[in-house]
Amino acid sequence: MEGDGKRAGEFSYRVLSIKEQKRLPGSLRNWLEEVKQRRGVHLFRHRGDLYLMISAGMKPNPGHRLELVGIKKDGGEPGFLIREVAPEPGKMHPQVITFPCLVIRVKGPVPRVLNTSGEIFTRGVMEADHEMKKTIESPKD
Repeated sequence: MEGDGKRAGEFSYRVLSIKEQKRLPGSLRNWLEEVKQRRGVHLFRHRGDLYLMISAGMKPNPGHRLELVGIKKDGGEPGFLIREVAPEPGKMHPQVITFPCLVIRVKGPVPRVLNTSGEIFTRGVMEADHEMKKTIESPKD
């Protein structure tokens, strides 16, 4: 993994900046545009790498965002710990539709994605490949 990727047990990862996302192959950029509108954890395999798109779905202003706050072991499995941040009460934001998301490139096993209370971020997972798309369910607790 290039750049300042991080290791977390059995997998390594890198959160991609907006600039890095713009340099991704066209098929991957198109997929990111499509799935960022749907809340959930979406997977895309491309040339040996796994890309996770963690999306909060459509929000009414840019005060909403997602943050990767750490790695958590959940039942012996490593997982990304995600915080969903809402706008500060009373703070003014332009009324512009946004799609808060994180794009993470992962090498190794697929980590779970958990919210800050330790629950699975979402149960529905979308996996895409160049030839096929299918929906799979996250493991049940």
